[in-house]
Amino acid sequence: MYGPSFGSDLSVTATYAGLIQLAKNPDTLIASAVTVDGNSLVTSAAVLWPDGSPGTMTITSRDANNAVLGYDITYGSPVTKTFTQPTITRNAAGAATNVPQIVVS
Repeated sequence: MYGPSFGSDLSVTATYAGLIQLAKNPDTLIASAVTVDGNSLVTSAAVLWPDGSPGTMTITSRDANNAVLGYDITYGSPVTKTFTQPTITRNAAGAATNVPQIVVS
């Protein structure tokens, strides 16, 4: 009774876990078009997930030194998932001191 349901839940969990791991390092997903601002800082980029699904990464927050503090990465076309890195806290030296878990919506 619990076997098939439990098995598919594990499969979904494993899939999300894998996608979240990839979303933690968006540089590995950037596929082509990168948009930059007037200071040559990346603001968004086209991404390609390992299964061939397209998406877009958008930087949502930077600190005074232009280090990335938050971003969103979409999955699919049309979008079926969005991976959001909530704002990272950095110390005066720029080192990350709090990196919240990625939120999937």
